[in-house]
Amino acid sequence: MMPKPGDAQPSTALLSAPARVNGHEEISQASSWGASAVYRGVYTCWGELVKCLCLPMFSCQAGPIAIVQQGWVAVMTRFGVYECTLNPGMYVFNPATQEVRKVCMKMQVFEIPRQAAMTRDNLSVQVDAVTFVTVVDPVLAVFHVDDYNHAVKILAASTLLRVIGEHDLQDIFHDRSKINERMTRVMQEKTAGWGVSVSSVEMRDITIPDSMQRAMAQIAEANREAQAKVIVAEGQRKSAFIFAEAAEAMGKHPMSVQLQWFETLRQIAAEKNSTVIVPDSVIGPLGNLARSGVMSPGPEVSGSTSASAMDAAGCRLRTTS
Repeated sequence: MMPKPGDAQPSTALLSAPARVNGHEEISQASSWGASAVYRGVYTCWGELVKCLCLPMFSCQAGPIAIVQQGWVAVMTRFGVYECTLNPGMYVFNPATQEVRKVCMKMQVFEIPRQAAMTRDNLSVQVDAVTFVTVVDPVLAVFHVDDYNHAVKILAASTLLRVIGEHDLQDIFHDRSKINERMTRVMQEKTAGWGVSVSSVEMRDITIPDSMQRAMAQIAEANREAQAKVIVAEGQRKSAFIFAEAAEAMGKHPMSVQLQWFETLRQIAAEKNSTVIVPDSVIGPLGNLARSGVMSPGPEVSGSTSASAMDAAGCRLRTTS
């Protein structure tokens, strides 16, 4: 269909503009890549020249060399881009184009400073902890976290405050192992993409105010006293039944009462007491003889009988040296 004379015609300059813009972008990108390649070549040559010049100093471990100790690894980058991971050993690198960053693969211990936390029952406590961390992926630890040491410490401190706020003070003292396991799980979930593995988080010391310590000590003392009273009362109840059974058995066998008194006298004598009180029932026939002597008439016999009665009465209260 042919356009009419009065219709607007598309501009040729507008149609060709995107093509020219794309062309300029391709030219600029090609020129930038070419300049980058030139600079890369220059830096590489300069670095290789430095390596050659420092060759006599390698015996003194000077120059562009990297020694990776056992238990460590190194991450090498070329022009800021990850290139490879270096195992323990000695390596020579280009100081102008390459960079080596060492990462410790051993278990590391991070101490969490003392934190002032508030428990669920609105009590103030101060808690410090320790975290055990191991790097499992050095590439993630270097490139996904700015400083994984500082990040782990900050995360552990915030996790400690949050978990303490979810428990009462009594639960913190009684269920410390469960709280440690909870903090460990939270840390493992948070650091899953950091290239580190959290082995455990342990609370070391829990400090409460002095007034709270005194109150808790009074509560514990009151509980102990209440338990002691219950134990004494229970012992008295059981001993009452035992005494009742013993009294019933002694009532059937009167001689057992005298044997019990003799055992009591033996225990008193073992303690070196100076006064021993002996009842009439233990003396038995001696007490009856004294009474019969007192009741018999006659002046001749009365004096001697009275003396015998006094001697019998003296048996009731005897003083030993």
